[in-house]
Amino acid sequence: MKQKGDRGVDMKHGDTGRRIGRRIGLALGLLASVALSGCGGPSEQTVQGTQLAPGADAQIVADIDSDAATTRLTVDVAHLPPPERVESGSNHFVVWQRPSSESPWRRVGVLDYDAGSRTGKLVETTVPYANFELLVTAEQQSSPRSPSLAAVVGPASVG
Repeated sequence: MKQKGDRGVDMKHGDTGRRIGRRIGLALGLLASVALSGCGGPSEQTVQGTQLAPGADAQIVADIDSDAATTRLTVDVAHLPPPERVESGSNHFVVWQRPSSESPWRRVGVLDYDAGSRTGKLVETTVPYANFELLVTAEQQSSPRSPSLAAVVGPASVG
């Protein structure tokens, strides 16, 4: 026959098991939140066009890998006038980057421009920096050595 004291001992073991389970659950939840806090996801910013393209809006999405010091970059520009209206003889919009104002601009790529919708898009590409300046210019060639003075977006800080 069980005594009252024996029953109390059984309850204690049950309570201890529940407490341990709760602590494990809390610890796992805390670990998950710490792990996810470093995964903020890509940053997004909207940059207005320059005086040469006053209605343009550039959506810049930067997925920065600080450990590797690289950035996966996507640029979407809306309300972008045709390049020849920005600068006579221009046929392309070129995206540029540089890590600091003391560094030369380096070509990232060319916007895929749609004259009908007046949009330009640079599909995801990688930039070898976690922080840099970004510039979009109207150009006669798709691979110029340096940017023209016909900037339609930027310079904008990324990262």
